[in-house]
Amino acid sequence: MWTDSKHRIRWTAAVVMAIAAAGLAIALVASGGHQAAAATATSDDLVTVSGVGTVQGVPDQLTATFDVHVTRSSVQGVLDAEASSVHRVLSALSRHGVNGVHVQTTSLALNQHYDNHGRPDGYDAIETVSAQISPLRTAGAAISAAATASGNDVSVDGLTFDIADDKSLLSQARAQAFADAKDRAQQYAGLTGRALGQVAKVSEVVQTAQQPYPQRYSADLAASAAKAVPLRPGEQPVTVNVTVVWRLR
Repeated sequence: MWTDSKHRIRWTAAVVMAIAAAGLAIALVASGGHQAAAATATSDDLVTVSGVGTVQGVPDQLTATFDVHVTRSSVQGVLDAEASSVHRVLSALSRHGVNGVHVQTTSLALNQHYDNHGRPDGYDAIETVSAQISPLRTAGAAISAAATASGNDVSVDGLTFDIADDKSLLSQARAQAFADAKDRAQQYAGLTGRALGQVAKVSEVVQTAQQPYPQRYSADLAASAAKAVPLRPGEQPVTVNVTVVWRLR
């Protein structure tokens, strides 16, 4: 009797311990499941939206590109002539306050020249000079002076307007872009019965489109150095595209 009771007590204790262990295992699994669900819910409870802000600004500087092209019968002759023509262009720009770091040689090419029958009869040299001109009130006169500095050897191959200091415009565009993104995010949060929480991430792309001036000038178009080329800068957009990630509550 005593032995059976002893065995019965041991068996009962083993069953109780097994049930407790099973209960603990179930609790741990359930707890882990809840934690995983919570983590998933937290990582998924986000809304990502994009916003756009655009502000118009008036350009205050331009970049003019001058092509200096000469033809001579020999390599040395064409290089010497090219150097003289480019020097006259640079001097004309310098007299109008455009020099130093604001002037850059962007390309130089030396090629064989051919007559109307396809026979080589000399050499062409072409050098491209880029000049950044500011303020704009001096640009027309500077361009005319450079374009007429060496007869018909010079042409203006392009003008591009730009805004030198666009910090204030960018600040305004960012505020517009963020407000646009937040308005959209609040709408999505409302549609899902939620509210916006903290911002989790912000990224932006800035677009400052330079405005090209399509006309091409030569010495014939810029009739004389005394006449300034007429220029109209117009307006230039500064655009910020922002992507914002909000947490939902």
